Amino acid sequence: MSIDQVLRNELTLQQYDAAVDTAREVLCLACAGSGKSRTLAYRIARLLAQNEPPEGIVAFTFTEKAAESIKRRVSQALTTAGLDPTVMGAMYIGTIHSYCQHVLGDMDATYRQYDVLDENRLKLYLISRYYQLGLQSFRARARGNSYFDTIKQVSDAWKTANDELLDFNAVAAEDQDMGDLLTRVQGGLRTDQYIDFSLMIRDVVEAVRSNAPGVENGIGRLRHLMVDEYQDVNPCQEELIRLLHRRSQTLFVVGDDDQSIYAWRGADVSNILEFQRRYNGCSVHTLSQNFRSTEPIVQASDAFAAAMLGPSRIPKSPSASANRTPQDFRVLWFPDRDAEAGWVADRIQGLLGTAYDDNGVVRGLTPADFAILMRSTRQAEQDDTPRHAAFTAALEALGIPFSLEAGGGPFDRPQTSVLRSTFELLRNTPLDRTTVQQHFNSAVLPAFPGADFNALVRVLTDWSRRIHRPQGSTRIRLYPQQLVYDLLEAFNIERTNFSDDVMRDIGLFSRMILDVETVYMSVDSRQRFSDVLNFLQNAAETGYDVSTDDVLQRPDAVTVSTVHKMKGLEFPCVFVVDVEAHRFPKRRSSYSGWLPPGVMAAAINRGAYQSTPDEEIRLFYTAATRAERYLHVSGAQNLPLARRAARQSPYALQLTAHPAVVQNAAGLPTGLLQAPPRRRVEDTDYPTSFTEIRYYLQCPRSYQFRERYGLNPVVPEMFGYGRTIHTSIQKLHELHPDTPPAENQVEQVVLDTFHLKHVPQSDDPLNRPGAYENSRNRAVEIAQDYVASFGGDFERERQVEAVFEIPASNCVITGSIDLLLHEDDEGNILQAEIIDFKTMEGGETPGENDDLDWTELALQVQLYARAADQVLGQNARTGSVHLLKDNQRVEVPVTQEAVDSALANIEWAVTGILASDFPMRPHPDKCSKCDFQKICPGTPQGFQVLTTAPPELHLPGRREMARAFSLYQGQD
Repeated sequence: MSIDQVLRNELTLQQYDAAVDTAREVLCLACAGSGKSRTLAYRIARLLAQNEPPEGIVAFTFTEKAAESIKRRVSQALTTAGLDPTVMGAMYIGTIHSYCQHVLGDMDATYRQYDVLDENRLKLYLISRYYQLGLQSFRARARGNSYFDTIKQVSDAWKTANDELLDFNAVAAEDQDMGDLLTRVQGGLRTDQYIDFSLMIRDVVEAVRSNAPGVENGIGRLRHLMVDEYQDVNPCQEELIRLLHRRSQTLFVVGDDDQSIYAWRGADVSNILEFQRRYNGCSVHTLSQNFRSTEPIVQASDAFAAAMLGPSRIPKSPSASANRTPQDFRVLWFPDRDAEAGWVADRIQGLLGTAYDDNGVVRGLTPADFAILMRSTRQAEQDDTPRHAAFTAALEALGIPFSLEAGGGPFDRPQTSVLRSTFELLRNTPLDRTTVQQHFNSAVLPAFPGADFNALVRVLTDWSRRIHRPQGSTRIRLYPQQLVYDLLEAFNIERTNFSDDVMRDIGLFSRMILDVETVYMSVDSRQRFSDVLNFLQNAAETGYDVSTDDVLQRPDAVTVSTVHKMKGLEFPCVFVVDVEAHRFPKRRSSYSGWLPPGVMAAAINRGAYQSTPDEEIRLFYTAATRAERYLHVSGAQNLPLARRAARQSPYALQLTAHPAVVQNAAGLPTGLLQAPPRRRVEDTDYPTSFTEIRYYLQCPRSYQFRERYGLNPVVPEMFGYGRTIHTSIQKLHELHPDTPPAENQVEQVVLDTFHLKHVPQSDDPLNRPGAYENSRNRAVEIAQDYVASFGGDFERERQVEAVFEIPASNCVITGSIDLLLHEDDEGNILQAEIIDFKTMEGGETPGENDDLDWTELALQVQLYARAADQVLGQNARTGSVHLLKDNQRVEVPVTQEAVDSALANIEWAVTGILASDFPMRPHPDKCSKCDFQKICPGTPQGFQVLTTAPPELHLPGRREMARAFSLYQGQD
């Protein structure tokens, strides 16, 4: 079947016309639920099928989750057309941030060892360098908790300055102190080798503007640029898109101005509203057919946006593709909050188990099919009780599981609250036994019924002694993730059968501690440990959500969330609650940041970094259009702590003009039938990376701890050592592309590149070298040995880190591996040799060394061998693992049989992951090295769903089953 036939079969005429448009610039206006991601995916598939070079295709998505969804659709389209989807490995589909990180790494390999700071890690970085950066001088500007308000305001100022491409000198001209601070933050991040999302994009923008060395390597042969969720790009992102389009043949943007809800963090809706003015003569397509919602929801929400936004929006005239029944659309007004919450919980209970036609598959609704959306979930109503509390309490009263999936506090559950409060016990010394006993009885036992008091005492005694060492003691390194596992062991979590959502919350606490360890070399002092505690008590309270961007599986529970975090998702039944005047919409607010008004004038004038009526209208429209079949909008007259009765929101009143809207709370929708409950398979259920797969093949329970629950391992002593050696090798190839470097050149490159964040440098490196200096010297030796023995790698050869994309069971598994590209004088690839550089030692016979997981190493090499033919135009001739410490190169079988066996193992693992089949597969050799040995009972278990084992993997000199079988003490 030709690709054109595939597109005509799978797309509507509107979608098809947009997907095949060859104009230089294309604007695709996509109403809610109109299949914009599908259109984008099939446009990519068509380009690939028409022999467009895959490395010339770049598609930006708003989240990694959206990227994975598009990759799956591209893979399916290519497969249907009889084309090999592994060609996707040479193109880019993902977020702008990840793309910029990739470009920076190609420009300068040193960027590949930079640690990325998200919003929480950036705050932790500022906390850890508080006095070094001079933040104490800004506390006079702060409000409330002046310390943490300073951290928040400086963090916001830094990100905003980059997102708006502000000149730090211009900032300094109005506010010298703030301009100097921004310069210090920038210098500190570079010295310490950190980079945050805002700086990633700005660095690439400035590099492209100045045509900096290496830019061509980073951007490559760009031909086709595509941007999803275009209405949400900020000025820095838009400038990147503009600069990249100068080098591309086409620009395709898709989005919906009605769903532009991120102006408060800098998004500029004018990018999409004025696209036709900026690109005169561009093609415009409107996807007006809504495949998600019923006709009343589509018509009423569009009429709402038209009435409230008027000429500030682009009209699209949407219609519902199908008006399925049963359906329900209600706007309700209750006497008080408890009545509203009670009705919502009762309605969910009444709809659970009712039949639902899910694209031709009839199933009974489960808790995951329901969402309760609010303008704000965390704002307190009374006695510090958050707004969501009445609704979650009503669900609890009926035994309906719920998940605070974005907006719920990370310490709402007692288990995470106890972990934090037990950490807090270690703030001061001495810690007496009576205090610990009281804490154990009142807090620990209710949350962890199997906890051991004496074990807890031993943990607290040991850690208190180490944290509060006398001044002048020998410095030791303390990693608080180890304290997490010591406490969980004392709490006997391995004997407690907690639900998945509780384990996910414990995993979220583990992630907080990982963030701490990312920016702190150690917490080996009272002050550093107090910093951690202050972060957990303040910034972490509102800084962490279990969001839809996580790769963790959403539990089968009712989603209670802010509207912002549900962008891009849909539910059979949605409740938009707490809809009263001055709450939804909230009152208008102005910019309250610390950047001077002169440099922020343009942003403020367009309504950015503040709350505006247009933004609130678009947010409400987005909330309503999350609903597929059942939409309920409600509010209450008498609210907790309110001085006067609330008035119904004008948004709710506007909806009631639609004739299909019901304002009577009594009775269930007509036509309901019962069906066996079965939850929908969500996009987040699919594994996406080779790393995930390798954990499952080793022990499925380890995969569950790591990927489903989000638990993180303890930081190893030499964390980052392998990465910095790897980066040094990449830097050598970057600087010496044609001939091997001399010994002194190798030494200089390694010394310039070597960087460890968790190992302190000696105060006297010449006379008393420490672990840092010794490991750096060893890195020089390793690199020099490599060049001496394998100097041929530098002769007309280029070392690159290549990405592979392997379709498997409706998934696309992503990984990366090192390639040596043998080129002719014109740069044409003659041969591709897979060389996966590893820093572990091999021993006498590397292929049989038990310290190496050759099932994992061989599998990764073989997967790329599968993709290399399409990505490079010919087969990789050989596949090897290069053991840098031993300076040995071990050949891995890449025969067709070996590759087929590797793919069969991937398919097998994906099936088990999607079926949530996570048995424990213990063996002493595995369990002794497992990151989760303290919290896993290690009970041998058979697979419940996977009734057959995968084939043996082809290793150097032998064949062996994946370690879930070859290293397992038990009987299936």
